[in-house]
Amino acid sequence: MANTTTLHVRIDSNLKQSAEEIFEQLGITSAEAIKLFYKQVELNGGIPFDVKIPSAILTEKRLLSELESGENSAKKDGWLSIEESKKKLGL
Repeated sequence: MANTTTLHVRIDSNLKQSAEEIFEQLGITSAEAIKLFYKQVELNGGIPFDVKIPSAILTEKRLLSELESGENSAKKDGWLSIEESKKKLGL
């Protein structure tokens, strides 16, 4: 039998439930998903995907900052309010 160890992790219950619903659709358990992740880290020599803030979030933060500070780059794009800007961004 392989040498195994136990991993204890605290995670937000909503995130856990959401992920487990996806794992179920994929036909794998949480333990198998974690093993897949660890194996990919080993094979890739690091995190097997880009770790970054999605551009829509960055765009929203920039836009809100500009609107709050009175900068007008958002206004020159024709965005008159935060609500309209969010609609344009699909948020």
